[in-house]
Amino acid sequence: MEKNNGYLPAAEGVLRGFIITVVLLLIFAVVMTFTEVSEKASSTFYLVTTILSIMYGSIYAVRKIKRRGWLVGIIVTILYLLVLYMVSLVSGNSAVIGTDRIPRILLAIIVGALSGIIGINL
Repeated sequence: MEKNNGYLPAAEGVLRGFIITVVLLLIFAVVMTFTEVSEKASSTFYLVTTILSIMYGSIYAVRKIKRRGWLVGIIVTILYLLVLYMVSLVSGNSAVIGTDRIPRILLAIIVGALSGIIGINL
């Protein structure tokens, strides 16, 4: 039987999380084309999109690895956030992470850990 290391499933989890992100953002772009969306609604949508993507990616990776759910969830979350940060830099946003972003990062890490725990118990 082949030994399953955690690198490939974690990367697949991040990739699947980004697929969910892209799909949801495309749907949101269509909605924004036809209606006026407030900044608060946009911010909430981006937060929910990030949380759902992290949940899906973490649960997927943990289901493949079958151990250390909380740790794999945190790793998937950190990788997801790093890639998201790099994409943000490439698209011209500031490199500074403000104090308003720290609670979102902590929330994402908590969601990743909890999703990993849920994924190991499914």
